[in-house]
Amino acid sequence: MQRGLSMLQKGMLSKEQIKIVIPGRPVPKARPRLGRGGNVYTPVKTKRYEELVAWKTKEVIKEPLAGNVALYIKVYVKGNVFPDLDNIAKSILDGMNKVAYHDDKQVSCLVIQRIKGQEEKVEVELEEVS
Repeated sequence: MQRGLSMLQKGMLSKEQIKIVIPGRPVPKARPRLGRGGNVYTPVKTKRYEELVAWKTKEVIKEPLAGNVALYIKVYVKGNVFPDLDNIAKSILDGMNKVAYHDDKQVSCLVIQRIKGQEEKVEVELEEVS
């Protein structure tokens, strides 16, 4: 994925680039639901996808990064499926929270792109930036 020259111009140089592949159809973050007794919960489908993102991230990253991070996300979808990219990004960010980084406040750059492909998956390139 092409990186903006502005990051290099601002001195945000990468220390290490990490690539994570999440197989299957990307699941957008669903809004919280209200259950019995007024309990608020995350829908099961969203929770499972976030767990998959966490497991795939743990395969590559052993300890959360301490500094600011940049995420470059490619979302591959089949046919005319056009999920909301902002909600997909939220599922990925929440799934990587406490695994790739300590808190998603560390994300200083986020680029997300939807691509029509034969195989549905998400590719994430993650790098620590200064």
